[in-house]
Amino acid sequence: MLKKVYMFGGKGGVGKSTLACALALWLSEKGKTLLASLDPAHSLSGILKTSVGSSITQVLPNLYAVELDAQSLARSYVDRVLKGLEEILSPSVLEGAKRFASLISSSPTSLETAVFDKLSELLPQYEYVVLDFAPTGQVLRFFDSLNLVQEWLEFLVQLSHRQEEIDRFMNRKRNLPQLLKERLQKVKFLAETLREKGLLFAVARQEPLALQEAQMLEKNTFIKTKRVINCSEEPTEGLSIPRVEDPYGIENLKKIPIEKLALL
Repeated sequence: MLKKVYMFGGKGGVGKSTLACALALWLSEKGKTLLASLDPAHSLSGILKTSVGSSITQVLPNLYAVELDAQSLARSYVDRVLKGLEEILSPSVLEGAKRFASLISSSPTSLETAVFDKLSELLPQYEYVVLDFAPTGQVLRFFDSLNLVQEWLEFLVQLSHRQEEIDRFMNRKRNLPQLLKERLQKVKFLAETLREKGLLFAVARQEPLALQEAQMLEKNTFIKTKRVINCSEEPTEGLSIPRVEDPYGIENLKKIPIEKLALL
């Protein structure tokens, strides 16, 4: 049963991916743990010094890692949606929909929607999940898009209810209404899980721009957020992680005193 989802965001270069790896490693000693990178510029392989790709890799007995390929997930997601449209669109309209889908499948919202779909499948399989995000803008857009997609799917499900009434009268059955309901359930599950069991670490260093972006993350109203000062040279208020030289590879990651984050 899923106990906690930890997320790492902040300005590029502050060490959030390294902290995510260290925390996932520590949590794996407590239970089955997934470390997932949502950053298009993946760095898990370099930090862990273990090959990690778009398929889930077992790093240690209780630690699994994956670098999510949003483009591939989006293409697969769009294909499933188009499959559901085949039964209600004429061949010519469907062909136009496919051409349009090929254009929008690389849009930020399409990529994030596909990631939502995948995460909703993965989360129930682990006790702990650690998500490593791209810099600040992606984190904020992720939460905004999650709310937007949920509202849009709720609207489409309402419309599909009317269509179902017509189909019952015409003695027809379509798969699209059920597909929409399944998508809505997944998005709702993800949103509720992140709100109830999620914690976002806004990682920064003691420099103005990094602190400014951490403050932006702290202002989000979607999820509980804690600021973490990484590579701290001196004691600071709140959470801080001291500098560790060459913190790469399984053994060196264990030197990072990360347990204070896991206990929140």
